[in-house]
Amino acid sequence: MTAARAPTDEAPIAPTPYGRNVQLLRLLGLAVMVGILGALAVLAFHHLLLALEAVVYGSKQGLVADASHLTPALRAAIPALGGLAAGLVLQYLLGRGKGKSGADYMEAINAGSEVAWRSSLLKSAASAATVVSGGSIGREGSMVQLAALSGGLLGKVLRLSPAEQRFAVACGAAAGLAGAYNTPIAGALFVAEIVLGGISVGSFGPLLLAAAIADSVVRHISHVGPIFAAAPGNLQSLPELLLVVATGIAAGLLGPLLIAALNGAHRSLAALRWPLWLKMALAGLAVGGLSVIRPEVWGNGYSVVNSLLHLPWLWQSVLLILVLKVVATVLTSGSGAVGGVFTPALFVGAALGTLAGSAAQLALPGASMTAFTLAGMSAFLAAVTHAPLTAVVMVSEMTSGYGLVPALVLASLSGYYVSSVLHPGSIYAQSIPQNHPTQNTPSLRL
Repeated sequence: MTAARAPTDEAPIAPTPYGRNVQLLRLLGLAVMVGILGALAVLAFHHLLLALEAVVYGSKQGLVADASHLTPALRAAIPALGGLAAGLVLQYLLGRGKGKSGADYMEAINAGSEVAWRSSLLKSAASAATVVSGGSIGREGSMVQLAALSGGLLGKVLRLSPAEQRFAVACGAAAGLAGAYNTPIAGALFVAEIVLGGISVGSFGPLLLAAAIADSVVRHISHVGPIFAAAPGNLQSLPELLLVVATGIAAGLLGPLLIAALNGAHRSLAALRWPLWLKMALAGLAVGGLSVIRPEVWGNGYSVVNSLLHLPWLWQSVLLILVLKVVATVLTSGSGAVGGVFTPALFVGAALGTLAGSAAQLALPGASMTAFTLAGMSAFLAAVTHAPLTAVVMVSEMTSGYGLVPALVLASLSGYYVSSVLHPGSIYAQSIPQNHPTQNTPSLRL
């Protein structure tokens, strides 16, 4: 038995139909409870960020809007102060500088270790400091971590078997991603395809149920819809589809570069014998300096992606922001900041797709810019995560752009295959074991 197998494969199931049905009911009931708890964890962290933003900036307009209203000096200084605060929490309260950290949810699911509540809360506090101060990193990382923690704690309270506890953590992760992005199917697919390394009938149903419950709870309480709702347009003609494939190939070439840059930054900054708080403060200062050039550097990129989907942009501006955002993300993540790179990857893909759309319109004036933006998002996400199915479904759910699925499939598969040949490890390679299915030769794993 390898660590990459789904936890349900290890759970003792009675050979009789009655025993299997009882086990399935247990897992489904567990998924419902974890889905509710995961949604509450997502909402709690989201409202914490809104409250901190209101305190620091006096508004809840969004980080890019907040940054644009600041003086250049403050725009440069605030990310540095956020990095300093986050670094102090991680180094002196969590003890990261002494080799203490605590497993994240991916490591807990694959290695069978616990998701420690203290380290999860401290990491989330550090993440909040980085995110609210404009660090170029996603808030979804802590949301998923806290949701997974809720699953693990529920498993301990219910005194479940180790395999069932790990499955509760997996359901929590699916619930967290679904609640963060309002993408229930993609939330379940992410855990099945990326964390567990494959999709099995026995595990996918409860994962999907947990994700759907979490999405429903979040939507009911916060009254939100698709986070990137847009009219996706169509890409159906042969010339358009060929350009979509070209966009996917470009994403497949750029994806490994981002992965290598992130890994290189982690290694280089880790080798510096400086206190963690100093490295994170200096990285924040560098990000702040980049934001003086363009305030869109701040934050995870939600507002900019929405703008790319709904407003016309000059390609020169898109290219400049893309370069600045990649550098800011590499610096923020490489310094040791806690947070997700999922949303910044969507930002990079959206910018890449917008550039591809601008080029496509030179040859095909009627081509949909929005459709190319979405194709770029799906392609780049597949390129860095090595999960093309998750990428297609996630972009479709986030935008309600289901009519664009054939083009998204072409873009995602192109990006995935090119990237996996050039760089076999995904952006999550550090959190999963070497014998994990996603670490092996390219396959669809369907």
